[in-house]
Amino acid sequence: MIRSCSVALTGVALSALVAASSAYAQDASGSQEPAAPVAQAAVPETSSTTSPALNSDTTDQATGDIVVTASRQGAQTLQQVPLAIQAFSGEQLLSRGIRETADLVNAIPGASQGEQVGSVIRTISIRGVGAAGGVGDSPIGYYIDNVPFSVPNFPLAPPLRFVDIDRVEVLRGPQGTLYGQGSAGGTIIYHTRDPNLVRIEAKGETSVGKMGDASDLNFGASAAISVPLIKDKLAIRVSGGYDKRAGYIDVYDTTPAAGAPRAKDANDISSRDIRAVLLFKPDDALTVRAQVAHFEPRQDYTQSINSLNPPQQWFTGGVKGYERGNFDLYSVSIDYDAGFANLSTSTSYLDAKFGYLTGQTFGPLGTGALVNSYDAYSLTQEVQLRSAGKSPFHWVVGGFFQRAKSVFGFDAKLTQLTISGFNVTRTRNYSAFGEVSYDLMGGKLVPLFGIRYFKDDRSFVANSILTGTGSGETKPDKVTYRANVSYFPNDDLTAFVTVSTGFRSGITQTDFQAGLVQLSGVPASTALSPDSLTNYEAGMKARLFGGSVNVGLNLYRIDFKNLQFGLTPFGVAAFANVGQARTTGVDAEIRWRTPVRGLNIGAVANVNDSEFRNIFSSVSASLPSVADGRRLSSTAEYNYRVDADYDRSIGNDLNLVMNASASRTGNRIMYDGYVVPAYSLYNASIGVRRGPVELTLFGENLGDERGPTFVRNSLLLAGPFPRTIGLRLRASLD
Repeated sequence: MIRSCSVALTGVALSALVAASSAYAQDASGSQEPAAPVAQAAVPETSSTTSPALNSDTTDQATGDIVVTASRQGAQTLQQVPLAIQAFSGEQLLSRGIRETADLVNAIPGASQGEQVGSVIRTISIRGVGAAGGVGDSPIGYYIDNVPFSVPNFPLAPPLRFVDIDRVEVLRGPQGTLYGQGSAGGTIIYHTRDPNLVRIEAKGETSVGKMGDASDLNFGASAAISVPLIKDKLAIRVSGGYDKRAGYIDVYDTTPAAGAPRAKDANDISSRDIRAVLLFKPDDALTVRAQVAHFEPRQDYTQSINSLNPPQQWFTGGVKGYERGNFDLYSVSIDYDAGFANLSTSTSYLDAKFGYLTGQTFGPLGTGALVNSYDAYSLTQEVQLRSAGKSPFHWVVGGFFQRAKSVFGFDAKLTQLTISGFNVTRTRNYSAFGEVSYDLMGGKLVPLFGIRYFKDDRSFVANSILTGTGSGETKPDKVTYRANVSYFPNDDLTAFVTVSTGFRSGITQTDFQAGLVQLSGVPASTALSPDSLTNYEAGMKARLFGGSVNVGLNLYRIDFKNLQFGLTPFGVAAFANVGQARTTGVDAEIRWRTPVRGLNIGAVANVNDSEFRNIFSSVSASLPSVADGRRLSSTAEYNYRVDADYDRSIGNDLNLVMNASASRTGNRIMYDGYVVPAYSLYNASIGVRRGPVELTLFGENLGDERGPTFVRNSLLLAGPFPRTIGLRLRASLD
């Protein structure tokens, strides 16, 4: 399958390449000079509230492309960036029903749902990176307004609702030479809206919906207001909201045949957040941005169930489970234009508390309540200096420091025994990183090289009847790099080849845990070897037919070494480096501004072939799905999504607005052999807008798909939420 898809997608790419090169040849043969080199493109790097080159949707008015800053070479359109990158404007996210990171997954080529407990504790993988187990530091980097969101030893995605988002940028592949957090498998950057220094802005949204199998209604409300305190100098923006998704799962004490349910429609999910941003711009050279944000996701019981249709849960016994999260993020970012270079610095502090309570059968010990809790903080400082001006020599240098602590605790109160324990991980790590490039042939050919040095000082203390008492430390260091050659024959074509490496620190564990792994025949230690990867990639982007069609294609191969994996020898969680893996795949993207006025169509797709390699035989003996030649755990064979947007005047100051999307994610195999079936999602909306007010009828999961999104030890994680129909009202004051 991957071979035939690759041939087809490569054919599209070659056609685009020929068309774009032909367009350039025609331009060059005429009287006009070729366009300026991409490396010197003149899109100002300023906020959308002050730049005349950008509109309120952070798009370039000349081309309609979204403007991004992910390459840290100033503001550029997507066409100009020689990376595997996607970007979504705030308006696109809203119209397509993408309201949080979990919704974003099926819009990213090669992305899959990873480890999941419920609405809070969930991870994602990109191109198979991060799929081998929900343990260790996150191989995917997450940044909120250029400050990292990371919890040591736990690859948690931020529980951010897209209430007041300006844009989201997604970079696939290692990004450690640009971002201090490491980002071995990719980076997702969430840009929230800046305060407006000139005028008052306000917007609000409310929605109500009915979900299948649920007795209650879904509802939500959010608002944002921006006020200039000193015109052109100082402004504040406050935003926040509350969402409630009704429960639809019935809970039984023992089995479905045991009479009436203990609770009906029990798995309610709610999320509330509030954010305040202060923007200070005393002159054109200096910008200071301070932010305070609070995220509070909640869920009754958990998303784990025993039956999808009808939706039922009985494994918790008589325990009323829950999942809770409290996240506070504080940050200050400073940007200074020194003329020859731009200096940026960001300081952040993340306080994260989350966990869950559930019931579980423990064999002869009886049934009891299990509480898993996480309490973490992370203090980070990142500094970068990048070149400015018209020199053909471009450079970025930076430094990153993190001091963090993560406390994992569990408490199992059984009928015959109480078991409790904790594991405290501390890290002090720093890195130096940078990239240099030079414009050859007037900027048409640009070689680039980047390097990163990382040093970690990590320790742990643990105490438990299950894992034993122990402590230890590890001090890994690592050099990673990125080598890239880009080709820009004209403004309408970008092609590149790159080789890049990624890395993350090893997991720590007690002597007792390591000993159990060794007894099962797998080499193990208290400090695992860091896992690493090498990414080989070739990509192209083309703008065709006067800019009405944009296509992109990326071919990649990733080689993994020293995969860190979670095992359960003798029923105790433990960890080991299990071997190697490889993924090979193709990403494709197309955007078409059709001849039908107001109609735009876009699609993304990925096909991916992955396999374990050189896995320890003892690992394969206990986990047959983790064996040479078997597909990498929790990695989909393919995914795709098609979107259509329509926005056109119908008279009387009314605009008709419509959106429809169809997506599908291929099946995934869990490490314990359970299979997550392929599933599809169909969403649509239709509405009218008059001035600043828009009323929309929306439908989510119109096909009422009921497959799970994750399987753990035969328990299902409730898949796409049942079919939901609702109304949304939006208003803005500018």
